Amino acid sequence: MMPEILPGHFWQANSYLVGNTLIDAGIDPERILPYKDQIKNIVLTHGHFDHTVSANRIAELTNADIYIGEFDLPFLTDSSLSLSTHFGSPQIPIKAKPLKDGDVIDGFTVYHTPGHTGGSICLFREEDGVLIAGDTIFPGGSYGRYDFPTSSFEDLRNSVSRMAELAVESLWSGHGDPVPAGAKAHVMMSERNLF
Repeated sequence: MMPEILPGHFWQANSYLVGNTLIDAGIDPERILPYKDQIKNIVLTHGHFDHTVSANRIAELTNADIYIGEFDLPFLTDSSLSLSTHFGSPQIPIKAKPLKDGDVIDGFTVYHTPGHTGGSICLFREEDGVLIAGDTIFPGGSYGRYDFPTSSFEDLRNSVSRMAELAVESLWSGHGDPVPAGAKAHVMMSERNLF
């Protein structure tokens, strides 16, 4: 089953619905109403406000648990880390459970991919090569910014190289259009552009 894209309204941050899991929450909560009985998990790829803003409200509507990479937990209570003030809002605290490298959630393996933030994660489903990359990798050889709090160019380069080792077939990034097939070439291009 391929992810279903639910485009967001904050800086066009994408959310994806796959199985019982909503990945990222930068969408109007009303968008998930048709799926509210389906969603059991909300996984945040990182702690930036444009990906987390609706997490609390969606969790209320669905009774879902919220998860985030263990090292980005501080973003959910700190406006300076989440960049929420750049979007005109204080950071409203979000309670989430930590995900660690190697955890599995709804058929996806969690990869700790620091760089864009210190606790960014990607989700990979080996059976069909679906990579949900958050803001770590973008199509066309692009990648996430590394000039934010906890960002690191060296970490990003290492994380993208790690993703380049996977048998990626499709790429679902935090912004932009998905690449439903042949996405390995995009990941390899991102790696080349970082070296």
